[in-house]
Amino acid sequence: MKYEFSTERAKRKKRKTIIAILLGLAILIAGIIAFNHFSAMKDNEMTLEDSTQNEITMQKESTDIETNHNRELEVKDDVDNSKQEKQEEVLPVPVTKNAPQYTLHIDKSDYKLVVLEQGKIINTYDIAVGKNPGQKQRPGDLTTPTGEFTVDEVLDASYWTHDFQDGKGEIAGAYGPWFISLETGWDGIGIHGTHDPASIKTMVSEGCIRMHNADLEELLPKVVEGTKVIIEE
Repeated sequence: MKYEFSTERAKRKKRKTIIAILLGLAILIAGIIAFNHFSAMKDNEMTLEDSTQNEITMQKESTDIETNHNRELEVKDDVDNSKQEKQEEVLPVPVTKNAPQYTLHIDKSDYKLVVLEQGKIINTYDIAVGKNPGQKQRPGDLTTPTGEFTVDEVLDASYWTHDFQDGKGEIAGAYGPWFISLETGWDGIGIHGTHDPASIKTMVSEGCIRMHNADLEELLPKVVEGTKVIIEE
């Protein structure tokens, strides 16, 4: 009996030892699992924190870049405005391109067209004028009007024809290469060339001023819209 009791006691002690070992292992395993879980959570928190910090840093850098860019644009605008103000201060008043520089003076009785620049005679050309003397009174009176007028346009007349009602019909080149139209209040009054050089220095036209074609070509560069033309008897 004593031996059986001793054996039973040894068995119980062994079971307790095994249970204690298993319990210790269980506690150890649970601790390892808990530690790993805690570490993973910590790593996730750190990763999230790093990500958030990186995002904040990137936003700050983007804001700084945009701010610096805006400042650069403001500085550039200030510099450009300053340059423009300086240029406006030093630039001279622009001169109107092709502004009238010459004045044409026509003497009907002397059959002369004189080109003047600031009162100084530059050129003198022979001309022909209207068949009738005096001031123009009505359309078709064959008179060259007198007064102060201006050039309103220059037309290519090289292909124009005209019937002088002399039985010869339409005459090609009757107006020469150009027609310098005058603002006189009367239609069709101007300075032009001719097909008949012999008519120059006579009273022969229907009211216009005729010139030799070569003289007209020489005169043309001095004529612009607005050029003053003075016609005297």
